[in-house]
Amino acid sequence: MRYLYINQTENRVVLISKKQESHVISSDCVEYIVNDDFDLTKEMSDGEGNSVRLEGFLTATEFLARYNSNYTAKRVNAYPSIEDQLDKIYHEGIDAWKADIRAIKDANPKGDN
Repeated sequence: MRYLYINQTENRVVLISKKQESHVISSDCVEYIVNDDFDLTKEMSDGEGNSVRLEGFLTATEFLARYNSNYTAKRVNAYPSIEDQLDKIYHEGIDAWKADIRAIKDANPKGDN
């Protein structure tokens, strides 16, 4: 998992991290969680006509466009934490948990790539 922090006021990516960085979160920042295989590369020219792929150079707008077109990323952020899921199972049973997970999967179908 990777954590991206976007400052919405400034429309910029503040940080990309392998761990959650709670100190980054402010009223202007939004945390996004993506799988390690989520494509954060940006294709750019090296000035000599060659194409170069750079990791982590996406603008906030480019990241959000890619993120919003990716069902996996949407699901990852929609799922409750493991602790909350286990708590749901314990207090309300497996069928209530399944209903919640099904609603998330239905809201973010695999065909929405």
